[in-house]
Amino acid sequence: MVVVFSGGGTAGHFHPARNIAETLVDVLPGAEPYFVGTEGRIEARELPHLGYSYRLLPVAGLSHPFRAGRPLSAAVANARALWLLFLAVCRLVPDFRRRRARAVVLTGGYVCAPAGIAARLLGLPVVLQEQNTHPGKTTRLVARWARQIHVAYPEAASALPARARARVLDTGNPIHPLPAPEARAAGDARRALGLPVDGKVVLVVGGSQGARKMNQATMEILQDDLPIDGQFVLWITGPAHYDAIAAELGALPTARYAVVPYLEPERMYQALAAADVAVSRAGAMATSEFLAWGLPAILVPLPTAAADHQTANARSLEVAGAAVHLPEQDPEGRELTGKKLWGEVRKLLDTPGALAEMGRAAGRRARPGATRQVAAAIAELIG
Repeated sequence: MVVVFSGGGTAGHFHPARNIAETLVDVLPGAEPYFVGTEGRIEARELPHLGYSYRLLPVAGLSHPFRAGRPLSAAVANARALWLLFLAVCRLVPDFRRRRARAVVLTGGYVCAPAGIAARLLGLPVVLQEQNTHPGKTTRLVARWARQIHVAYPEAASALPARARARVLDTGNPIHPLPAPEARAAGDARRALGLPVDGKVVLVVGGSQGARKMNQATMEILQDDLPIDGQFVLWITGPAHYDAIAAELGALPTARYAVVPYLEPERMYQALAAADVAVSRAGAMATSEFLAWGLPAILVPLPTAAADHQTANARSLEVAGAAVHLPEQDPEGRELTGKKLWGEVRKLLDTPGALAEMGRAAGRRARPGATRQVAAAIAELIG
């Protein structure tokens, strides 16, 4: 009973597909996930270790000619993207037919377009899972014929075609199922990661691709010798940034921090259990994880995200009392600095009551059962 999962390019698109697939196997015995991903991206690193069949394709997104400022270059890039889309569809149609696929589940990223079109040509039921408040181009296109559209934010429905809104299900983001409470002890998690058991742990993470501005501010915190006595910084730089950062850190005393390029999901959950506060971009999957773990967060939205959806995420969680919204640039145009960032961190750590209340507010907004709910709906659709 083959079910195709397509989504990737970033952890925020790939991990929902992985989480749903793992849970579907439990909900629907006999289900066999088959992944379609993008060459050279996060799924290319992780899929070989998961034990599922998969296929990686060269795909690219469309460029906006006026936003790029180079109409001719954008036209060439778009022609290439459309050619790759055509080739991908030509490969996937016979692939899905040969495997007798029962459904196609799309979780975002360029590769969803050929998978969704191939499903349409074969008459296969399509399921969409949209993580953000503003659906992407592929989601808006494929929503026209999708049988189920799972959203994490109810307001995402208003950006979909009117005829698709009746098929929207407000299920939340499919995060990895939480371990049992006894497996979430902070002390055990810190020992497993080699972190100090005492004191406060600050988790800094910019997503699977890293975040340049946040990394610069974190570097300033460590290099400027800001007072971090009693606190330890666990810094996930992103693979593309790690080598340069490790070289720049040089001989700084490592008793104050640990720096890694990336944490596999299982280790990331240990980091969430170990941390007292997180500093992060405001991507939908990251914020959903923080909510599920009851982890207070300082959110620095990526200002170039589509439709500025990360700012919308951060503002909504700040209003709910679960996070602090810290823009990358203030209204006067001043850039985020290490001093400013660490001031916000210390403000939280120095007021344990406020930190605890933020954790409770995060728990109230959490949707820990979203993954099983999405998997159960897919099982009902095909089962």
